[in-house]
Amino acid sequence: MREVRMMRRLSPTNSAPKLILLAISCVLLLPVTVRTQQTPPKQGELLTIIGSLDHTFFEAYNKCDLSKIESMFTSDIEFYHEKRGQLTSRQSVMEVFSKNLCGDKTNRVRRELVEGSLQVYAIDNYGALAVGEHRFYLTQAGQKEKLDGIGRFANLWQLKDGEWKMSRVFSYGFRSP
Repeated sequence: MREVRMMRRLSPTNSAPKLILLAISCVLLLPVTVRTQQTPPKQGELLTIIGSLDHTFFEAYNKCDLSKIESMFTSDIEFYHEKRGQLTSRQSVMEVFSKNLCGDKTNRVRRELVEGSLQVYAIDNYGALAVGEHRFYLTQAGQKEKLDGIGRFANLWQLKDGEWKMSRVFSYGFRSP
């Protein structure tokens, strides 16, 4: 009789409902978190993506395409410039771009990435950091374009909802040519 009772405890028909109940309980008791995490691009792809974004942004910069420039910033953009200090909103950044970069048609600034200087680093669960060097050329009324200065940059790109935008910009290390 004792053997029969043991057999009942171990029989598949007797334990199946308990296992199902246990599985359901575990699922219901687990904390539910929904997080949409995008698969980050591989390093080579990331360099291509950020390199293309850098090109697109500064093409707009060189043409004073303010609407394109603004569209590439997050709403909470922070811009740090060694000579102009800190700007902490898209509105203040765009006012400076509008006034200083595009306000005087007799002074035109053109930015050029120093070839081979762009380095890109993945930032897990955020985006990427791009660092490099760039040259700035100045064209003043009646004069030829001339190299005005060389500087360094560090731009933090945020990937959100499938879209890359600059959220932090550091412009520093300017020196005469």
